[in-house]
Amino acid sequence: MPRQKFEFICTNCQKYFDFNLNTTLNGNYRIHCPNCGHIHYRQVNNGAITDNRFTDGHDDQILVEDIVPMVSSCRDYQKETVEDNSLNARGFVKRLWSELFSGVT
Repeated sequence: MPRQKFEFICTNCQKYFDFNLNTTLNGNYRIHCPNCGHIHYRQVNNGAITDNRFTDGHDDQILVEDIVPMVSSCRDYQKETVEDNSLNARGFVKRLWSELFSGVT
C-alpha cells in the first residue's frame, strides 16, 4: 500500500506535524493533531487531498482511515523553513558548509 508523507498545520494550536497517507484510496480521512488532539476532516480524490471537508455528523459518509500521527512529528515551524532559511542555525551551517567545501572534489 503506497503511502505519501504530508505536512499539516493545526488550525487549533498552530503546530506543524507530519503524517503518512494512503493516496490510493479515495474517501474520507480523519487526521488528529498529535499536539492538541484537534481533528482535521479531509477527503482524498485521485491521490490528492481536496478542499472538501466532511464531519462526523453524516452517517452516509464512510471513513477510510483514522490517522493519529506520533507526538514526535510535532514542531513549531514548517520543514521548508528549516532547510531554506539562512537565519536559523541549521540554515547557517548548510550555507557555511557549501561556502567552505563547494570547490572540494
